[in-house]
Amino acid sequence: MSERPSHEPQIQATQRLSPQSTLFEALSCLLTQGLSCVPVGDTEPAASFLSARTLLQAWHDGLPGETPICRLALDTAASLPDEAIGADTLIDGLPLLLWLKDRDGRFLIVNRSFAEACGQPTPMAVIGRSDLDLWPAEVADAQHADDLAVMASGRPRTRVEQLPHQGRPLWFETFKAPARGRDGQIIGTLGFACDVNARVLAEADARRNQRQLTDVLATIGEGIWDWDIASGTVRHNRVWCQMLGRPEESLTHTRDGFLELAHPDDRSSVAAAIEACLRGGSHTLEYRLRHADGDYIWVRDRGGVVESDAAGRPLRMVGSMTDITALRITSEALHESQTRYQQVFESVQEVIFQTDARGHWQLLNPAWEDISGYPVAETLGHSFLDYLHPDDRDTRREALRPLVERLEDSCTATLRLIRRDGGMRWIDLAVHAIVDSSNRLVGTSGTLNDVTARVAAEDHLRLTASVFRHARESIIITDPQSRILEVNDSFCALTGYRRDEVIGQNTRLLRSDRHDEAFYAGMWDTLLANGVWQGETWSRRKNGELFAQLGNISAVRNEAGQTTHYVGLFSDITEIKENQRQLEHLAYHDSLTQLPNRSLLADRMQMALAQAKRNNTLAAVAYLDLDGFKPVNDRLGHDTGDRLLIEIARRLQASTRTGDTVARLGGDEFVLIYNGLEHTDECEQVFKRLLATIAEPIVIDGHELRVTASIGVTLCPLDGSDPDTLLRHADQAMYLAKQGGRNGYHLFNPERDRQLRAHRDAQIRVESALWAGELELHYQPKIDALTDALIGVEALIRWKHPELGLRLPGEFLPAVSESSFEIELGNWVLATAAAQLDSWRAAGMATPISVNISARHLAHPDFVPHLKRVLDAHPELDPELLQLEVLESATLGDMTHVAHIMAACNELGVSFAIDDFGTGYGALSSLRRLPVRSIKIDRSIIHNMLDDADDMATVQGMIGLASAFHREVIASGVETPRHRQALLQLGCHLVQGHGIARPMPAAHMQRWMRAHATRH
Repeated sequence: MSERPSHEPQIQATQRLSPQSTLFEALSCLLTQGLSCVPVGDTEPAASFLSARTLLQAWHDGLPGETPICRLALDTAASLPDEAIGADTLIDGLPLLLWLKDRDGRFLIVNRSFAEACGQPTPMAVIGRSDLDLWPAEVADAQHADDLAVMASGRPRTRVEQLPHQGRPLWFETFKAPARGRDGQIIGTLGFACDVNARVLAEADARRNQRQLTDVLATIGEGIWDWDIASGTVRHNRVWCQMLGRPEESLTHTRDGFLELAHPDDRSSVAAAIEACLRGGSHTLEYRLRHADGDYIWVRDRGGVVESDAAGRPLRMVGSMTDITALRITSEALHESQTRYQQVFESVQEVIFQTDARGHWQLLNPAWEDISGYPVAETLGHSFLDYLHPDDRDTRREALRPLVERLEDSCTATLRLIRRDGGMRWIDLAVHAIVDSSNRLVGTSGTLNDVTARVAAEDHLRLTASVFRHARESIIITDPQSRILEVNDSFCALTGYRRDEVIGQNTRLLRSDRHDEAFYAGMWDTLLANGVWQGETWSRRKNGELFAQLGNISAVRNEAGQTTHYVGLFSDITEIKENQRQLEHLAYHDSLTQLPNRSLLADRMQMALAQAKRNNTLAAVAYLDLDGFKPVNDRLGHDTGDRLLIEIARRLQASTRTGDTVARLGGDEFVLIYNGLEHTDECEQVFKRLLATIAEPIVIDGHELRVTASIGVTLCPLDGSDPDTLLRHADQAMYLAKQGGRNGYHLFNPERDRQLRAHRDAQIRVESALWAGELELHYQPKIDALTDALIGVEALIRWKHPELGLRLPGEFLPAVSESSFEIELGNWVLATAAAQLDSWRAAGMATPISVNISARHLAHPDFVPHLKRVLDAHPELDPELLQLEVLESATLGDMTHVAHIMAACNELGVSFAIDDFGTGYGALSSLRRLPVRSIKIDRSIIHNMLDDADDMATVQGMIGLASAFHREVIASGVETPRHRQALLQLGCHLVQGHGIARPMPAAHMQRWMRAHATRH
């Protein structure tokens, strides 16, 4: 091989070496490829190069042939020598044997070292000869077989073997690789042999010494490790294996294998300690190693570098390990015990202390500062007496006297401690004596416990017990099974039972027959679900009397949420219930005759209609007006007239059956309801008898009085099922009876065809008036009569008829009643009123407006959505300024449905008022069940109240009823100052009527409002 003039072409050669290639492989590459340098690695362009000069220097430095080239100082493109070493120089300069053979085993190239090893004077003396010419037959045969194996496999091989060298066997590290021609075909073998005889002999000595050392180390009780840094091998003695429960196969392993035995949490610290030793010094480290059974043992590892090369690089580390698991467990247990004690001492809420024989504190935990506010350091050396309330110091001395005099070993006391901030805490003191061998007191130890909360609780308990005993309300405590555990004095006074008579009894003892089992089941369902029940109950006293009580029963639960007791608190409301009954009777009954009034009549009519529909029978509604009553009243006075009415009422009741109804509407007008009629012919018999009964003479104070009656009758369901309609038709029939000569009855039978046609024409004309803009809203003020302040206005529709002038609602609204246009007209009124309300709001006059709503409009499915759209159209408008007025009769249909509609409107912020209250035969139940804010007393009742005692009583009853149900009451139709003054005396101060102001257009109303303040 000849030398090349430059190395540039070689840098661009396609042959590359891996950084892990050995010196042998690198030498084979350079010689077979005829290169002076070769790239190392896969990067493009190459960053590292191995030059022949660097490789030659590595051999001269004595590096083994298996050394990876990455350990050499590789060249860069810039640092490559300018003058390349040729193949001859490399061959002859290598301190090893080199040869090249052809496929038949004949030497083609050898260096001088190889020729000398064969005993030949020059390399030329070897060229062309074979192994048989140079070596003994067995050596030659082995080499030839080895050459054939390398060529057959196409891969290099390295081994340490003995070869003859100048007549004696020496150990060589040999490398053989297939030699390839330019076409890549194997043409022979290339071999190198490095003299490692000294190393092999040294290793043999080392192994012999190691065996001797192993024998010595096996006799000591510590595990030994020996790390050959160059090879990465770690060796141990048998004690190490026994310590970790591992077989003797584990005596030797790699450094990484050793680190894998370390606990994952300890590996980094072990690796760091080893690296520190490699930089110089030794280490002592405690860490965990994995035992063969999977558990970890604690070891104490001491080790250090014991051998380094000439450059000071470490070659070998040795150390020993001791199993310290038991010691570690004991130490950790002791530390844990000390830590627990310290944690308890520092975190316990009780003060732990120790004093000397004189009572001066020598030890205190941090709880002292929490309780007293004084730092522990500042307190040590002081006596507890220094911090006690002056009044408790003698108590403390007396409490400790038995301990000081050695009569007792411990004592307790509850004392007051004065805090640093001047506050006071109650303290439980517990002291134990510390004595010497002679039983002399040398100190004390004990605890202080803050019991301020307990003392306060005891005081509270005493106070609670006092309240329990002396409370005006009846209090009862039961267990979860309703067995009575405790009662107070008020309970005994209310029920008539002594305490000892009810303790242990079930609360069923108090039940009356006013409530069924369903009532009590509902009570328990509520109590179990919510933990509380509130309501009214009727109970029975010991003497059998019934009494009403308003009660609250609450469940008492423990920390686990389990009910342990029930506590009931009850107030006697028997008198209130009686007053309420009387008030309800007044609301439902005529004060003179005690007959049902308009309100109760409405309920009775609903019941009659339902019964007729259910039983497929008829119900007769009769409107009765006395003939000749007024002359009696005028001639003999009101007292006689009242007595006559009472007698007529008695006769009417006597003429009806159970289940029929007789009601007085006012004056001399009565209504009768006959149920269960099978056919219309029965009416003649019933009413002829009734007329005869009424016509019989009545003697009052010696005066024989005779009156008759005119009766109008209508039948349902033949005449529909609306109470107002039936009553109106009966009223109309009554007038026909009067016109027919009185003292008779008339059955309603209208000429419907003619009336319907006229009604339809009137309805069409009203519809056209809306589209022509002839309809408008006027507004009538409502004021507070006490202050004359404006509280709101009522929107009232008017028709500016082009021919007839301004027409009132009663002149045209009946024409559209019960029609589809009624809904459309109602929506227009709502939208117009809301727009006007928003306009006044923008002008700074936030005045509430009430709008009349018909029953049919209210029940329409789109009513609530339409109302919401109207409000949404005025986002700045407060919905609470809008109130809807419905006739009392509008609430008498499906009351549940009406209540649902009203509740939906309430959610939008819009309130309700019942209009013309007292005329629509509305029931008290509607006032109870409907969410209305106000009631308006009808103008007809207000108009006659000053002259008619019945109307005055009716007004008074309505005001009382409104007050009882917390409703606002407004009197409409107030025409004179006398009416206004009378209403104020009755407790009604919200009024409306012509006596205040007539309805007026919006512009006039705005000027009127500016002159009056609005009450908010």
